Amino acid sequence: MTHLEIKALENAARSSAVWTEAYDGQTHYAEVARALAPALFILAAATALMLAIL
Repeated sequence: MTHLEIKALENAARSSAVWTEAYDGQTHYAEVARALAPALFILAAATALMLAIL
């Protein structure tokens, strides 16, 4: 087996592992919104405090 064949096999193994790990082809908007909710709450609280200072 040549060096190029070994390198091709290593690259093939790496690229296939990336795409097969829990990738279902869908965009999960609910999960994204759930992840952003705490940050949005913190920003809203900071805005309210800054407006209260005015």
